[in-house]
Amino acid sequence: MTSTHVNTLLATVASIGLALGARLVAWPLVQVDVPTRVDAAAVPGSPAPSLEPDLLVAKLVSHDPFRFRRRPSPVQYDPVRLAQAATPPSPKPPLVLVGIVWDRRSDATALVEGIPGVEGPRLLRLGETVGGLRVKAIKPDRLVITGLDTTWTLTVREPWR
Repeated sequence: MTSTHVNTLLATVASIGLALGARLVAWPLVQVDVPTRVDAAAVPGSPAPSLEPDLLVAKLVSHDPFRFRRRPSPVQYDPVRLAQAATPPSPKPPLVLVGIVWDRRSDATALVEGIPGVEGPRLLRLGETVGGLRVKAIKPDRLVITGLDTTWTLTVREPWR
């Protein structure tokens, strides 16, 4: 496409857009009818409710305008509780993969140190759960353990490096 073709195409699209815009401004798509005005004195009914400040406040509080469901919060605001320090999360255990042993049936066993509630290293197999930690995968060079809201990918410890 040459530049003259592009310019012609852009001019055509612009003129169609201007014509459409003029049509929408000159003739609306939907006819809107304004209803006739009714005087307040002509409408029979009950008198206007009294506007007492206490009733307005109670109504405003019962239908909270700043909440999605227009209901008060189920949790009461307590500035004293906010001033208290939050409990720190439990520390994550320092897990160390000592080694992986493969047997003839291609079934792996991993030797892991640092499991909570277990003294010293522990042998773990695929799918085993110890101390809230579950072995998800054992690969030739790494071990994947999940639990305590964390996923560990452990590699074999190499003390010579």
